[in-house]
Amino acid sequence: MSAPGSPLSRARAALGAGARLDALEAQVAQLADAVSESRRLNERLSDVLDVMVEVLVPAVDRDEARLKAALEKLGNVT
Repeated sequence: MSAPGSPLSRARAALGAGARLDALEAQVAQLADAVSESRRLNERLSDVLDVMVEVLVPAVDRDEARLKAALEKLGNVT
């Protein structure tokens, strides 16, 4: 075993730090993907809610143009 502070132990520590850095970078990339997916799902939910609000509004107060636009937006999101 090499002595603490020796070139060999410093090299091992640097390699360990590099592996930890690689693991952290991979974890950050996974988290960024999860945030992106969550944002996409939240936007989709918002579109669905817009349509539901327009559908549930009594026909007298309904804005048909707004309902049509909400349905088109919902249909265009994939």
